[in-house]
Amino acid sequence: MPLDLELDHAPESATRARRAVRSFVEGQWPESEWEPVLRDLVDDIELVTAELIANSVRHGATPVSLHVATDADSGCRSVTLVARDGGEWDETDSDPDGGRGLLLVRALSARLDVERGGLGTTVRVRLERAWPPGLPR
Repeated sequence: MPLDLELDHAPESATRARRAVRSFVEGQWPESEWEPVLRDLVDDIELVTAELIANSVRHGATPVSLHVATDADSGCRSVTLVARDGGEWDETDSDPDGGRGLLLVRALSARLDVERGGLGTTVRVRLERAWPPGLPR
């Protein structure tokens, strides 16, 4: 069962999403609290979540939503995050200290897709790790 969040267009939404996603993923994979590979994956998922929602709040418009789904097939654990906002894609950044969020997301992700349209922006991210040896499938 996936997690779906409707978020306020406010900076604190990144924190709310990050906490909710971590709790959701840890609930799906309880062994992530003690298994190092999964713990690292959950940390990356949390960071990517915060970046996606911060970008939606900073560059987008309402509504802001996040869909999260876990998978444990094909010898790996994976999470798909789908962040949507009502803003049009803008590749510029008025802040000279900004603009690195999607680079970070890309570095941590197995896949990153951005869809731009008149109704908003959708960013789909897949993070995954090979199944840790010795864990039951």
